[in-house]
Amino acid sequence: MTSSTLTSLAMLKVHVDQGHDYLDYLRPFILQVLVDHQINPVTDAVVKDWIRSDFGMEIPARAIQVVLKRLSRNHPIEKKDGVYQVTGTLADPRIGAEKASAERHINAVLTGLRVFSKTTAKPITTDDEADVAVRAFLSQFDIQCLRAYLRGTAIPDIEGHHNAQIVLVSKYVLDLQKSDPERFDSFLIVVQGHMLANALLCPDLQSLPKTYDGVTFYLDTPLLVRLLGLEGEAKKDSISDLIELLISLGGRVGAFEHSRNELESVIKGAASHIESFRGRGAIVAEARQRGTTKSDMLMLAGQVDEKLSESKVNVIPTPRYVANFQIDETAFSKTLDGELQYSNPYAKDYDINSVRSIYVLRAHSSPQNVEKCKAVVVTCNTAFARAAFRYGDKHQESREVSTVITDFSLANMAWLKAPMGAPSIPMREVLAFSYAALQPSQAIWDKYLSEVEKLERQKTITARDLQLLRSSQLAQEELMSLTLGEEESLSEQTITAVLDRVTGEIKREENDKLSAEKRAHNQTQEKLVAERNEKLLIQQRIYWRSDRTAGRVAWSFSIGVVVVLAVGVAASLGFKFENQLLQWAIPSILSILFIFTLGGLIWGSTIKGFHQSLHDRCRRWLIQRESAALGIHIVGIEK
Repeated sequence: MTSSTLTSLAMLKVHVDQGHDYLDYLRPFILQVLVDHQINPVTDAVVKDWIRSDFGMEIPARAIQVVLKRLSRNHPIEKKDGVYQVTGTLADPRIGAEKASAERHINAVLTGLRVFSKTTAKPITTDDEADVAVRAFLSQFDIQCLRAYLRGTAIPDIEGHHNAQIVLVSKYVLDLQKSDPERFDSFLIVVQGHMLANALLCPDLQSLPKTYDGVTFYLDTPLLVRLLGLEGEAKKDSISDLIELLISLGGRVGAFEHSRNELESVIKGAASHIESFRGRGAIVAEARQRGTTKSDMLMLAGQVDEKLSESKVNVIPTPRYVANFQIDETAFSKTLDGELQYSNPYAKDYDINSVRSIYVLRAHSSPQNVEKCKAVVVTCNTAFARAAFRYGDKHQESREVSTVITDFSLANMAWLKAPMGAPSIPMREVLAFSYAALQPSQAIWDKYLSEVEKLERQKTITARDLQLLRSSQLAQEELMSLTLGEEESLSEQTITAVLDRVTGEIKREENDKLSAEKRAHNQTQEKLVAERNEKLLIQQRIYWRSDRTAGRVAWSFSIGVVVVLAVGVAASLGFKFENQLLQWAIPSILSILFIFTLGGLIWGSTIKGFHQSLHDRCRRWLIQRESAALGIHIVGIEK
């Protein structure tokens, strides 16, 4: 039996349709609640409670109010004395079939997780436990530090601490990606549904601009590190895809000069620790795994500007200090101290410099949304984003849109503007998070090093074993498998088990090098990954090509309509036209003007709305035509 939350998230994915905005995904759920429970009068509070009960989603009352208003336009629902009343028989949306399909996806994911967990320190024995673990994992993909989003996630609160379960699901996700593409796709359906559910946390995203014209997104140093591939391909792909999407949506991506300088220092610092047994962290681990040498890293440090330019990131001079826009750096420093600990004090100074630079660039403006904020820092450090939000909450100019947002928050919002234009974003975000979750914390790694050194002094393990346990990336992976990131699970027996697994795996790898069957299997897996990526890339190209063509068509029609309306207004004011054709057409033009005016009064129709509707419909038709011609099935354009 699956949880209603996960099933509902998978059902949301089914309702992706480029012709509608995000709150329309909520329509069938609300209609089903009204039909099943015969609610009358209809209040947002009652509907909210039933959606939570029946579908396991926490949706803000404001979002429900907006959907009820829309439903009243074409359903027997009327607002009387400020309260909605059902005045007739509502058609049953019958979402049972979709629910059954969604449950099949979820059951496959949960069953697989239970089986996979048997190889870890904490096996999962029931579907309920598996459900809690997956929901805990999904809750990490929330929208942080944006006041417009009333909650961080649409998933109801989960009691207790679930760090070990998050690590377990992360390992499971990476295993699915390598060994079970079909079940991995089922998991991604739930993730995409969650990203769509995040949109429901907004009162109405449809009113926001469709692009990021005029906005510059400044990547902080940790994201620049990821962009250069220093923490692995998964994290690099995640930020690279986000950059491509932001640029496609009209945004500009940059980095402050001080962040560029910090990046160079970080690379040089990592280079000096690669050969040290005390060297740790994602950069050092990745370098060792790839066989990157100290000289390779130093060479890369000298190529920072070239690499950033190739990645479409502009290095922009840090704004000078301006007294009128200066923040209280002492106060912000204390706010940072309350949220995170810096191992390097210079990193804190760089973060403060980034935040105060955004205040200078915004110059006392008070943007109401990211699309109009001029400039914002993007980070993968949730604590940094939270600290900037807490400080900015006291200042009018950053109260609505924080100076710092997380990369996932931005990826989620940007993806919602064009889900089919960036189909790889959900997958990239999940993989990047999963790899990050499998990095041992500083505390458990220090304790681990202390224990292995003690065992070597006691002659329990050899000097070669010590070297292997300290420097092998495989040792880190096995440590996380056996402890799931929990310090209390680390013991002498754990370390012995890590050593046995590492040495055993090394022997297997040596044997596998001679195995033709193993090589064939690896080639098959690589081919499947390449085919998946190629399909996503083709889908992305089809979307943006169709979007550009649809835009030209919509602008041509819109300009024509404006010209016709202008002639109609001039004629209604008594202006005389000498052209015979125009004189003949004036009655028709006046009729069109009357229809537009009447439509505006009754339905709120505008030329802008007509333009957007034409753009969306034309784009969908073009996508359908081109995808059919290429024999590609793209979900979400059938309606």
